[in-house]
Amino acid sequence: MTSAPRRLDRRPSRSIPVGLLALTVLAVGLLGVWLLGTLLVDGAWPTAAQGRLDTIGALRLDSTPVLVSAGVLAVLGLIMLLAALLPGATSRSRVLAGETPGQTVVSHRDLARRVTLRVERVDGVHSARTTIAGRRLSVVARTVVDDTDAVLQASRAAAEQSVAELRPTTAFRTRVRIQRKN
Repeated sequence: MTSAPRRLDRRPSRSIPVGLLALTVLAVGLLGVWLLGTLLVDGAWPTAAQGRLDTIGALRLDSTPVLVSAGVLAVLGLIMLLAALLPGATSRSRVLAGETPGQTVVSHRDLARRVTLRVERVDGVHSARTTIAGRRLSVVARTVVDDTDAVLQASRAAAEQSVAELRPTTAFRTRVRIQRKN
């Protein structure tokens, strides 16, 4: 047993691909149990599946439907394999790493909300919207002021100061744009 706590900024699990795969395998397994159970008990395939099984049994391995099905299953298998091997994007960032013992994290949604509120307090900004994608923090500030350069500089400074106060371990590239509202 380890005494080290789990990381707070861990990557999300791949529960959706695994859940879909489990449901698919369960459905195929139940279908197989039903078909083979009926074959063992009655000595014949179920009448509901007889036509479909005859059609499948008559197909050759080099026929177009078999090759298309094999290709689709191979692509789905590769997608699920990549989803299982590659970790998902983290939704949190580590902050205040210097003097605080332990780990402190903030979700990207909370960080975006903090930056949005700070930018909206700038004189001349009517509203703001912030998104975080990877290491990029994008801010779109709307203004009714004619001189957008002053508003842009003040908004950029407010956004960078808001992020700098939290001292994130991963540096964000801040991009601020101004939209003039009529």
